Amino acid sequence: MKQKQISFLFGMLMIGMIILTACAPQTVTVEVEVTRQVEVEVIQEVEVEVTRQVEVEVEVVREVEVEVTPIPIGGEVLLYGCLFDPDKMQVLKNTFMSLTGVEVICLEMSGGEALQRIRAESENPQADVLFGGGASHINLATEGLLEPWKNPAWQSLADGPLKDPDGYWTGFYMGVMGFACSPERLAEIEAECPDSWEDLLDPIYEGEVVIASPGASGTAYSVLNGLATLYGEDGAFEYWAELDKNVDQYTSSGGQPGRLAVAGEYAVGISFAHDIQVAIDKGQPGILNFPSEGTVFEIGSVSIIAGAKNRAAAEAWINFVLSETFQAYHSEVAHRIPVLEGVEVGEGEYGLEDVTLIDGYNPNIWALERDRLVARWQEEIGSLRE
Repeated sequence: MKQKQISFLFGMLMIGMIILTACAPQTVTVEVEVTRQVEVEVIQEVEVEVTRQVEVEVEVVREVEVEVTPIPIGGEVLLYGCLFDPDKMQVLKNTFMSLTGVEVICLEMSGGEALQRIRAESENPQADVLFGGGASHINLATEGLLEPWKNPAWQSLADGPLKDPDGYWTGFYMGVMGFACSPERLAEIEAECPDSWEDLLDPIYEGEVVIASPGASGTAYSVLNGLATLYGEDGAFEYWAELDKNVDQYTSSGGQPGRLAVAGEYAVGISFAHDIQVAIDKGQPGILNFPSEGTVFEIGSVSIIAGAKNRAAAEAWINFVLSETFQAYHSEVAHRIPVLEGVEVGEGEYGLEDVTLIDGYNPNIWALERDRLVARWQEEIGSLRE
């Protein structure tokens, strides 16, 4: 096991006291406030030292040790949507198992795929947790396909876009959209890595752009609704019709375009910056740029699927991913922006303050327009390529 994985595993074990799911008895230090009558001596310095007894009320804060014996949950939890490379996901699975006795099963799929699958399984839910993605959680909540869970981290997050006011989903990371470029491919076509949305329409990129389909990927839907914020809905579809002339293929995964570009298969791939950074981490040459007109951001969330067969394990998993230690590891290895106060992005990583955001953009509002806008995209863009 790599050194940073060993350090992370040790750190994760320390949060067992918070989750209260460790297998063995353990000692927890808590603060107890006690108000009691005590006698104290007050020394006054005058011409002589005098001592007198007075009765006062004082507030005493002391540390006490309380021995607790949590009961492990056991069983399993099934997640839809995996956000990590297999080796990093295995570290998380092993750590969670050591804390709770719960086996983690994670089926990798995009946000759009998870949305359709949970809808199709609504009469007999198969999974317990939707892990990652943004708009899908909002759609599922409005359709009654999620169960509320106001875990401790939900309580600590400020009211606003990072959490559902009724507790149906909780954001646990953020990300910003970027352009991944292959230096080799750019040299072949004698082009620069684009740094604006308008650059992408240049005919020099014909056949050299890859992006996911908005119907299959929450990432690509974020691009679509971001363009609608920037240009207006009709303007966004006019823009995409021009962009389509340069797009060689539409993928089902939002992270795949960035990986394909960094691997040198295309000059430009449009993905979230964290996916591009992970691809570059693997030693492949790549350039990461952001559109100067403004980019979009996502709020990746976690939620419990209605009818979950392993509710206790699902709650424990959400507590786990919203712990400070998980958030720090997540940012380190996956480059996503943490949401908990006090957990900072690492050196060389991008936060919201490092890019220009599209003015007025709100992904939660656009989530409710997903089905309509995807249907329009399919009619005006997607169907013409089939």
